[in-house]
Amino acid sequence: MQIISVLFLLPVAALSFGLSRRDACFGAIAFGVGTTTPEIANAFSQQLDDYIVEPAQQATDGKLDLNAAFVGEYTKLRGMYPHAAGKIASNGPFYSVKDIYRIPGLTDNDKKMFKLYEREFTVNPPGRAFKERINARVST
Repeated sequence: MQIISVLFLLPVAALSFGLSRRDACFGAIAFGVGTTTPEIANAFSQQLDDYIVEPAQQATDGKLDLNAAFVGEYTKLRGMYPHAAGKIASNGPFYSVKDIYRIPGLTDNDKKMFKLYEREFTVNPPGRAFKERINARVST
């Protein structure tokens, strides 16, 4: 709390010494950055770890990843969209392609579509895309 009050008072004090408003503000920012602890700085950091691979970035060899494919991506497979695709996107995570047959409430037609396109599916570990796959915008 003391650092914040100093950051607000510093430009006012700097103005009384004849500095421009811009120099005073930059001085306050520099002071604030210099007095910030590493823990606080890391809490606001947006940097990503260079060595972590997001599952959605893993190669799928042209197949649809059941844990990352957006509902609209199933339009490529005739008969899958919207019902069967919605069932896949509303359930999971999946650990193998065969897991889709355990989705509750499947119709015989859904199972038929899954069997028809089973070779078009793959499964990568669920990541951020797993949570976003239902609400992705689909342009028509």
